[in-house]
Amino acid sequence: MGNYAISISREFGSGGRLIGKRLATALGIPCYDRTIIQKTSEKSGLSPDFIARAEERARSRFHLSIAPVGIGTPALAHQGVPVSHQAFFAQADVIRELADEGPCVIVGRCSDYILGERPECLKVFIHAGLDSRVERCVEEYHIPAEDMARRVVQMDRGRSNYYNYYTGHTWGDMRRYDLTLNSAVTGIEGAVELIVTLVKARSALEVQ
Repeated sequence: MGNYAISISREFGSGGRLIGKRLATALGIPCYDRTIIQKTSEKSGLSPDFIARAEERARSRFHLSIAPVGIGTPALAHQGVPVSHQAFFAQADVIRELADEGPCVIVGRCSDYILGERPECLKVFIHAGLDSRVERCVEEYHIPAEDMARRVVQMDRGRSNYYNYYTGHTWGDMRRYDLTLNSAVTGIEGAVELIVTLVKARSALEVQ
C-alpha cells in the first residue's frame, strides 16, 4: 500500500488501543497514541499538561452548545485562535507529519478525520457491547463493575463530545469508517487478523 496510515477509533474498554499496538507489531510499523501529546508539545511549545487539560475541557458538556471549530486550514493560518484550540491544530499537524513519514497506526485523536481525505488512510472503528467493555475494564483497572459502567459511559460521552466539537461530524458513525469491528465477537487477535487481511487485500488491489 505504499505510505499508508491506519486510524483506530474506539469505544472505551473495547480494546482498541491494544488492537492498535498489536496491529502495528504484526505489520512491523510504529503505533502512535498518547505519545502524540509529547510530540505536539515539542512542536507547539505548549506543555503536555496544558494539552491534556485542553482535551479534558473539549470533552466536557460545556462544548455541546458551541459550534464546531473545524480544522480545514493549517494551524499557522489561525490568527487569534484561543490557545486551547491551537493545541488541537498543532496535534493535527503532528498527526499529518507522522503519516507523511511512513506507514503507521494512529490510535484516536480524531486521526480518522484529520487523515480522512487521504485514500491511503484506512479508518477503523472498534466497538463492543457495554457488558463486555465493563468486564474488560474491571479486569484492567480493578474498579467495581457498577462504578466502571458509569465510567465507561462517561468516557464514551467525552470522546464523542471531543470528536463532534472539533470535526463537526458524529463520532462512531459507521459511514465514516472503512471497517467497524465488534471486539467482543472477534477478540483482540481476531480483530488484528481481520485488519491485517484488509491491509493486504488493499495492497494487492493497488498492484493489479
